[in-house]
Amino acid sequence: MDIVKIGLLGLVSVGIALFIKQLRPELAYLFILCAGLFLFYLCFDTFMAVVDLTKQIGESIGNYDKYIQLLLKIVGISYISEFCSGMCQDAGYQTLGKQVEIAGKFCVLLTGLPVFFMLIDTIREYF
Repeated sequence: MDIVKIGLLGLVSVGIALFIKQLRPELAYLFILCAGLFLFYLCFDTFMAVVDLTKQIGESIGNYDKYIQLLLKIVGISYISEFCSGMCQDAGYQTLGKQVEIAGKFCVLLTGLPVFFMLIDTIREYF
């Protein structure tokens, strides 16, 4: 889906949410959550195409496909934590949103540690 369409859908969703917020504030947050999930759904086909292309690249470079898998996991963790953090902050829970961001960063660090250890092993082979 074209980014312009996605952007316009996001702006229209915010406009509708602002209108709903005047009448029923609790429904505005639910509407924004559903709109965010729908936007993610619209991008899912594009995301799967990127995953398939990345797998093809990983297969062509041989042993390094584990790096590609780790990269995809890290990107997924980053997107999910950013989305959840944004939803928490939009609901008025900024502290919880920041904690979700920190937890996401720790997960990225934990997921990336094997790459760090592989790099150390590679350096040791040369020295």
